Amino acid sequence: MNYRALRYFAALAALLSTTSLHAVDLSLSLYDKDGNPVSLAVVEARLTPAPARPEAPMAEIDQVDRRFVPMVLLVPPGQLVNFPNSDNVRHHVYSFSDIKQFSTPLYADENVDPVRFDTPGVAVLGCNIHDSMVAYVYVSAWQDAGLSDTAGQVTLTGMAEKPQTLHIWHPWLQTPDNTLELDVSNAATGEHIELALPVVNPEQQFGFRALLPGGTQ
Repeated sequence: MNYRALRYFAALAALLSTTSLHAVDLSLSLYDKDGNPVSLAVVEARLTPAPARPEAPMAEIDQVDRRFVPMVLLVPPGQLVNFPNSDNVRHHVYSFSDIKQFSTPLYADENVDPVRFDTPGVAVLGCNIHDSMVAYVYVSAWQDAGLSDTAGQVTLTGMAEKPQTLHIWHPWLQTPDNTLELDVSNAATGEHIELALPVVNPEQQFGFRALLPGGTQ
């Protein structure tokens, strides 16, 4: 290897090292007022627009025990979503949301065509046969976005800069547009933040009924 090549790789290594040193990580633990973890909350740092990913691997919302699984799916623009039916009854998935309107045929064992979600926003899904079934496809316009797990944990890693605000969305949040803004301007990179969210499970509050975002207010 000649001297010029060695200088090139040394400069590249220095650049990568500097980039990694300046990358920002933040993690959150999300709870309700009783201290229970809040899963399936979307957390976004609205810094860098997400590129469309029409060739991304297929995402999936299954239908199990007359429920959508998962209830919330986080995807980038251009994502294809498949809707298998693992129940022994027929389902008919539909959405009338602004970002996507579609309706599948009534189906059981057979496959239906996947649905592409191109426009950022929230698509609320229902089933024409079972009114209690509801799910949400959250199409994020932002590169740095994550979904809280069953322990209420979510981490945003490798952000190019430190965000001033994080946006948190969950269909049960008792806030306008089901969104909460969290000031993280004083948070240090790598910091772990614990946050209690004002969420209310609509099944506990209103019984067996599917609700649109904001419908619990």
